[in-house]
Amino acid sequence: MAETQDYDAIVIGAGHNGLVAANYLAKAGKKVLVLEARDVVGGACVTEELIPGTKWSSCAFIAGLLRPEIIAELELERFGLELYQGDALSFSLFRDGSHFTMWKETDRTLRELEKLNKRDAQAFLDFGVRLQKFAGLVTPWLLQPPPERSEVFATFEAAGEQTLFDEFTLLSVRDLLDRYFEDERLKSMLTFFGMVSIYGGPSSPGTAYTYGHHSWGEFNGNFGQFGMARGGMGAITAALAAGARHHGATIRTGTPVDKVVVRGGRAAGVRLADGTVITAAQVLSNADPKRSLLGLLEPGVLSDGLVRDVTNIDTRGSMARIHLLIDELPQYLPFPDASEGPQHHGHQLLGPSREAFEQAWEAQRRGTFPDTFVIEAVIQSVTDPTLAPPGLHTMTLGVQQLPSELTGTTWAAEKQRWADLVLEDLFRYAPNLREHILDRVVITPDDLDNEYLITDGNIFHGSMLLDQLFGARPIPEIAHYRTPVEGYYLCGSGTHPGGGVMGANGHNAARVALDDAAGVTVAAPRRAPGAGRGPWQQRVVGQLMGTKAGRWVGYHAARQPALRKITSYAARSRY
Repeated sequence: MAETQDYDAIVIGAGHNGLVAANYLAKAGKKVLVLEARDVVGGACVTEELIPGTKWSSCAFIAGLLRPEIIAELELERFGLELYQGDALSFSLFRDGSHFTMWKETDRTLRELEKLNKRDAQAFLDFGVRLQKFAGLVTPWLLQPPPERSEVFATFEAAGEQTLFDEFTLLSVRDLLDRYFEDERLKSMLTFFGMVSIYGGPSSPGTAYTYGHHSWGEFNGNFGQFGMARGGMGAITAALAAGARHHGATIRTGTPVDKVVVRGGRAAGVRLADGTVITAAQVLSNADPKRSLLGLLEPGVLSDGLVRDVTNIDTRGSMARIHLLIDELPQYLPFPDASEGPQHHGHQLLGPSREAFEQAWEAQRRGTFPDTFVIEAVIQSVTDPTLAPPGLHTMTLGVQQLPSELTGTTWAAEKQRWADLVLEDLFRYAPNLREHILDRVVITPDDLDNEYLITDGNIFHGSMLLDQLFGARPIPEIAHYRTPVEGYYLCGSGTHPGGGVMGANGHNAARVALDDAAGVTVAAPRRAPGAGRGPWQQRVVGQLMGTKAGRWVGYHAARQPALRKITSYAARSRY
């Protein structure tokens, strides 16, 4: 068995968190090797030529959670990353034919909401202020060691916001939205953000946190907004890979790791699938906790009790993608033709209905398919023509709340039938597409598990409910990135602060590994720096919106195009 040269650190998996960790380790002067089983870097944050001559964001397709601190510190724009927005953030088409566009500008969104329900337009602004307050209390923990859940609650308690904690952490997303809104269409549209990669439905307690997690992102400092990466989501990991190499890291693709080598109770390197052993003082795994601890360690390394606890990590709940090469844009029913418009620019949501989400949960629990699907769609080639030849477009569909395993059959057997069912629903909203699909590629939960190496196809590497958050993510025994094997760390989405293309997990794990290498013991702060304070503008807005008169003034100011710059400035996440 060959044994190759020493490294200071080996990172298993070139997903975004693994590459973030590699960047920080290499910047600190460590000799770093990144090993990726697939032939391309990126993990689930990847751009691939799924259909010849076209480029696709295979799994993740929206950029909004990537921490701006990481973008700045790793100089990702210098290494080619360009994030941008279309004219509209999102477009929702409901089953009754009505529709709603969420714009980048608050005033345009509020006037759009008034067409659905005038009272809900005011409530939307109130809700946004509450969500921003929640984010102000939680996001300071994102780039810190995970706090105990009691510490998080104490932060809310000290701020006099116990109700806010309950609303966005303990409630179901159904109960949360019922507290603020009247219009069922608006509530249905917002519910979607709580249904991402979960095993549950709108009435499941704790889904309000999944909603908040997806909604507190920012784009160019603007709270609650998202965009796209020029060239697809792989542009993020390509920039991270370029940065890592610039700082001296080595990245090897097509190099699957078989096991982490453990000697004397500590990690000593890795053994590759071909039998080669590569030694290192530290090993970081970007794989999910189950693969990292049950698959990459030899039996007997971990105690029986820990093996049981890791086995019980909740990884149920998956999603799937259908990639369609089309030669005409969808003519959504409210529009007279298929001409390009704002409805094609951002995230599209077709048929959102809280009852449909509930039915999807029932089907998920049974291991079957619902009668109808809520479909998300992105046609990035409209705003990024480099992704497809002239006259063609890349349309990606997504369906959430899918079972990882089907009852009485398999995803391999049902793959194309399932895709056909989804497309029949799609044709209800864009009938013209029936004659304009040239090719398709389907990625199911089974493909996410086998090809993208994500256990059960759960893109978050585990549930985002309170029992698997903060100091209990993924389980309390390994919540601080360290495993019981000295020198072996977790850095993927199954760690704090959770899933999505955020990068915080890799940042935090690298910092822990660097501290350990230096023999530095760093106690987690009892309160995250800045928690509960936020920019002074946010505090002023919060106080203003806390009064009836202030809410009236704030709303009428926010809906005025002439005051757009002031509204945008007030909503910024940092200054």
